[in-house]
Amino acid sequence: MDQGLRSYLIPYMQKCYLIVKSILLLANMTTGHYVCSVKRKIHKLDIIKSGYNLFYDKGYGVTGVSEITDKTGIPKGSFYNHFKSKEEFGIAVLDFYIVNNLNFLNNSLLNDDRSPLSNLKKFFRDVIEMQEKVLNCSKGCLMGNITMELADVNRNFQEKVCEGFDSATSIFTECLEKAININEIRRFNDVEMLARFIVNSWQGASLRMKADKSTKPLWDFYNMIFKRFLN
Repeated sequence: MDQGLRSYLIPYMQKCYLIVKSILLLANMTTGHYVCSVKRKIHKLDIIKSGYNLFYDKGYGVTGVSEITDKTGIPKGSFYNHFKSKEEFGIAVLDFYIVNNLNFLNNSLLNDDRSPLSNLKKFFRDVIEMQEKVLNCSKGCLMGNITMELADVNRNFQEKVCEGFDSATSIFTECLEKAININEIRRFNDVEMLARFIVNSWQGASLRMKADKSTKPLWDFYNMIFKRFLN
């Protein structure tokens, strides 16, 4: 190849390569993911999971967008490719939590391998033991945490946590109805009210657990429910 032509083509091809690379990167960013320096695709769910952990650890209000993007490993601008605002992102995090929480409740309370009452007891015992051995009486329920922080000042968050509590209550209601149908527990005139009472009492016990840094409020709840109400 002619030396003059060679000296012209090589820089030209290098420039073309950089242009194509930039176009591909832009395409990735606008179709749902960002490719970071180690070639790992960052999806919308990755950002949500980062926010979920930060909200659990610190709360919604004190967690900044820059912390979320730093934890995910993306530029701050990429956050706004997926979410119009921090509030929209917060609702998405709550949706993520609610879906996973409902799956966990379904698997725990409606498991046919055990009786309904056994499922209910095991569910609460497992959560209490997790607090004792792993979480050190921290975190609690994200819906409860968001309720305390935002329900009085933001209607969107208030409606979302209400939706989550209602969905959870439905699963508890189904579990209790199954227990009644096989005579594991006595009959109640309003099973849904009983389910709401259990969910609401558990939230209160979880709040007191965090205040006391002790699982005693949770065990008080457990003993009262199963020795007084569901005996």
